[in-house]
Amino acid sequence: MTSEERERIKRLVRELSQCVNAALSENGDVKGALREIEDEGYQVDLLFALFTRILRKKDEPLQLEDQTAADFDDQFLKTLRLNWSSD
Repeated sequence: MTSEERERIKRLVRELSQCVNAALSENGDVKGALREIEDEGYQVDLLFALFTRILRKKDEPLQLEDQTAADFDDQFLKTLRLNWSSD
């Protein structure tokens, strides 16, 4: 993948994230549920994590990173500043 292709994909994923955020924040059901919680005297902070998985088209060879699901989970939890121990 060229650097131009990589940048285009990054831009498209950012646009997707913005669309998902807008859809959730403008949704009447979501607004109503948040309002009910706030009416009970609670402050609500919603944090959404959008993960995308970009795979190559079928006619191009798939290149997978050397990362297990557990490694991905650990990295995600560290991003959220959560500690996880399997011990």
